[in-house]
Amino acid sequence: MISLTHLLLVGLGGGLGSIVRVLVDEMTPAGRLPWGTVAANVIGSLIIGWVLARLGPPSETNSHWQAFLAFGFCGGFTTFSSFSWQTLEQLRGGHVGIAMLHVVLSVLVCVGATWIGWRMARG
Repeated sequence: MISLTHLLLVGLGGGLGSIVRVLVDEMTPAGRLPWGTVAANVIGSLIIGWVLARLGPPSETNSHWQAFLAFGFCGGFTTFSSFSWQTLEQLRGGHVGIAMLHVVLSVLVCVGATWIGWRMARG
């Protein structure tokens, strides 16, 4: 069972990550592409890869850091980092087909769901 401390660390990291995400977006020049989002996705993916590689598998000594940094901060900063990590884990496990299916389904289904939500709100 997940501890209250663990949940609070995820929430604290997530709040901090969300604040940093807004700051990155504000500091990034506007253009045809949403460069703030691209920057956050790349930076968050880099951070989660580094953090989880450095910390290793979850243990009593590192689970709080994983909760705060990887799942909290990176999750608040960009959920793309979690998606990227899960895809990498599938690839590292030799599940290339599953990883590619994960990528295609996540992108297409999520963009489609966003469109459906937009259409529903527009009436």
